[in-house]
Amino acid sequence: MVEVCHSHGLPVIYHGCGNVNRIFADFIQINVDAYNPLEFKAGLDVLQLRRQYGHQIAFCGNMDAGLWANSSLEELEKIVLSKLNAAKGGGFIFQSDHSVPSNVSARIMIT
Repeated sequence: MVEVCHSHGLPVIYHGCGNVNRIFADFIQINVDAYNPLEFKAGLDVLQLRRQYGHQIAFCGNMDAGLWANSSLEELEKIVLSKLNAAKGGGFIFQSDHSVPSNVSARIMIT
């Protein structure tokens, strides 16, 4: 399936849930382009995975939706800036690792 998608110029982003750390090497071997949503609460850390796999696979997600809903802006800033280190050189799309709770504001507050 991955080969067919690539033959048509389409990237392959695999969506899965939970801790799939044991099979990232398999995803790389079959040329999956990216993995989504990279659940932080399942024990997946984009910074550790970037160190382990480099840019062999891209990642989407890794922002714990629960932390997003319940952290202060100062705490969120630290979390986001830390995770963005995984984006150096490309290959990381920062996003929620699960459904965003209703108490997360869509407003962006600039201080």
